[in-house]
Parts: sequence; C-alpha cells; structure tokens
Amino acid sequence: MSSLVVLQLLVIFGVLFVMLLLKFPVFIAMAGSLAAYALAFPGAIPLSIFGQGIVSSLTNQNYVAVCFYFFLGEIMTNGGLGDRLIEFFDACLGHVRGSLSHINILGSMVFAGVSGSAVADTASIGSLELNLMKKAGYPAGYSAAVTAISSTIGPIIPPSSGLVMLGVYFGYSVRRLYLGGIVPGILMGVVMLIISAVQAKKRNFPYNPWRGWKYVFQKTKDGLLAFLLPALILVFLLMGIGTVVEVGASSCVLAIVLAAMYKEINLKKLVKMLMRATIMTATCLAMLSFAGMYTWVISSMGVATWIAAQISAIGASQGVVMAVCMLILFFLGMIVDVPVVLMVIFPVMVPVIKALGIDPVWFSVLALIVNQLGLCTPPVGTLIYMTAQIGDCPSSEVIKELIPYAIGICILVVVMIVFPQVVTFVPNLLG
Repeated sequence: MSSLVVLQLLVIFGVLFVMLLLKFPVFIAMAGSLAAYALAFPGAIPLSIFGQGIVSSLTNQNYVAVCFYFFLGEIMTNGGLGDRLIEFFDACLGHVRGSLSHINILGSMVFAGVSGSAVADTASIGSLELNLMKKAGYPAGYSAAVTAISSTIGPIIPPSSGLVMLGVYFGYSVRRLYLGGIVPGILMGVVMLIISAVQAKKRNFPYNPWRGWKYVFQKTKDGLLAFLLPALILVFLLMGIGTVVEVGASSCVLAIVLAAMYKEINLKKLVKMLMRATIMTATCLAMLSFAGMYTWVISSMGVATWIAAQISAIGASQGVVMAVCMLILFFLGMIVDVPVVLMVIFPVMVPVIKALGIDPVWFSVLALIVNQLGLCTPPVGTLIYMTAQIGDCPSSEVIKELIPYAIGICILVVVMIVFPQVVTFVPNLLG
C-alpha cells in the first residue's frame, strides 16, 4: 500500500472521527469527511461521481423494506400489541422462578420479528419490561442488563435493516441473509435464557403464583394475534411468499388492522407513528447515501485488493480471516457508535470478503451480532447508558451484570466461526 493511500485514509477517517467526537450527526460527519478528502486530494472524487454516488446509493428497492419495518415497529410498540405479548408470556411463565427475566428475553425475540432495531426495542417494549422487573424486586442493574443484551437479538432475527444494508453492499439476496439470521437469532435467545435461568436459581429471583388455566386461556386469546404477526412474517419469508418489501408492506397493514381491533389506534395516533417512522427512515437513508460513497472511495484506492492479496500471500484460512474480522469489529464496537461501524467499516470489509470467497451470509450475520454487542460494551455502549437511565442505576452496575451474557454471546460467535453451517444451513436448504 503506497504512502499516498495511507495519507488519504488518515484524512478521510481522521476527519470522520474528529467530527463524531464533536457530536456531529453521523451522516453529517460522513459527508464532512468525504468533502475534506475531495478538497485535500483534488480530482480524487470527480464531481459527477460525487453526485451520482450519493443518489445511486439509494436506488436499491430493498431499502423500501427498511421504511416499512420502522413503521411496523412503531405500530407494534404504540398500538397495544407489545403489551399483550408481555401479558401472554407472563400468563404462561409467571410461575417460573425469574420469570420476568425470561419474559424480557422472549419478548425481545418476538419483537425482533417486527422492529429490527436494538435501540427501538430497548426504548419501547424493553423499558416496559425493565420497570416491571424493578417493581417485582429484581436488582435495577440486572434488570437493565437483561433489557440491554436481549435487545441485541432484534437486528439478527428478520426483518433486519442491518441485513438489508449488507445485502445491498454485497449485491446479494436479502432473503438468504434473512434466512441466515433465524437460527443464530434463536440461539442467542437460548443462550440468554440459560444464563437467565442460572442467575434466577443462584440469586433466588421472585416469581408469581400459578393463576390457573382460565387466566392463561384469557391472556392467550388476547395476545395470540399479536404473537402470530411476527410468526407470520417469518413464515412468509421462509416460504418465499412475496419479497421482503411486499412482506413488510402487508405486515404493516395487518398490524394496523390488529391495533384497530384492540381499539388502541386512531387516525391522529397513526399519523404520529408514521411521522416518527419517517424521521428514523430519513436518518438511516441519509447515512446510507454517504455509505455508498465510502464504498466507492475505498474501492478506488485499491485498499480491499491490497488487503485480500496480503491475506492470500500468508495463506490464512477463511475461518482465521473471519476471526480477525470479528475481533476488529468487536474492538471498534467498544469505541465507535454502531451506525459508524455499519455504514463505514462494513463497506470497507465487504470487498475483501468477496475477494476471498467467504460466504456473505456467514460474514453478514456474524458481523451484525458482533456489531450489536458493541451496544453493550463500554466506553460507548449506547444501550448501557440508555437502560441505566431508564432503570435509575449506575452504568457500572449494568456493565457488571452484562458480563455473563456478553461472554455467552462471544462463545456462541466462536462456535459459529468454527461451524459456519449453523448460519448457512437454513439459507442453503430454503434459499
């Protein structure tokens, strides 16, 4: 790699991180760093390419799915469907020791089928579950930790805006990426449930008395339709009934109908939901427009080709390359916001992964899991501070309680690096 390329990388990433430290919004920091690069190296980015790159980054129709799933998450959260899911799980599991901890995790797994966002999960259904745990006598730090770590399942189990973006970066089937996220997402939930059960027994967490089958039947009747909606989304995706965009659109319609049936929605409330979803979508698409330019810039430098050549020269296996990539993403996640890793670092890695012939499904799912884990690792750890604020407890207490769960997820990632079939089996079977 030439000294000029090294200098170019220092300029573009240096300006980016300085602007992020100064608390600029991510998409403005990305635009500023690209502008600084263009000014420092005249002719490096032709003006025509600059304009076309920003617009063409948004032309993929799969991005429409992101819009629908943001809207769907809003309907589920504010349309009374999330509350009914919690009541349904509580009726079935309330008599088990540590039940609210388990319900928190299960709720995130089901909610993952509609929100696809860890932060959205935490801010909505997660905050409700956290407060319920605190009122029941669970330690505030533990309640916050479970809420934070379980929310990371959201972007793994489809639908997932992160997997849509990676599909576009790779030029790869989003449906196959979605299929690849199902088993790892479920395994994340299983690992968390095992740790939750061990903690419940060890620390003698509370539980409710059995309230009888009549109560279970009543709550099942009230919450069954809310539970079936995310299940239907997965079934449609598995069976290939419609594209990810069509499934997203039809799911929004179904969610509106359900919320209307529960009398939890009106026109004014629906407009507010649509406005919030629009703002989230606009922010996401603004970052994506500049992410496309980052991909073009890094490719034009030849960085990906150089890295791939160095890896080939030392004869590293795909497993070793994956392990190194995951370690890089893990440490970057500790110091950089997740959107920056998703929008800037991933596009840099993608050409390398493609050049080495690594399965895009294997890389994308593992990279997204590790990326989400960054939300629960200091010093950045967005979910740590969000849940600490909701739970009114020190962030140090949340970090301490997160350790067993973070270790469990890291072990799961290692297993999936050693046995890629855990991720690729379902896509290969049904893709």
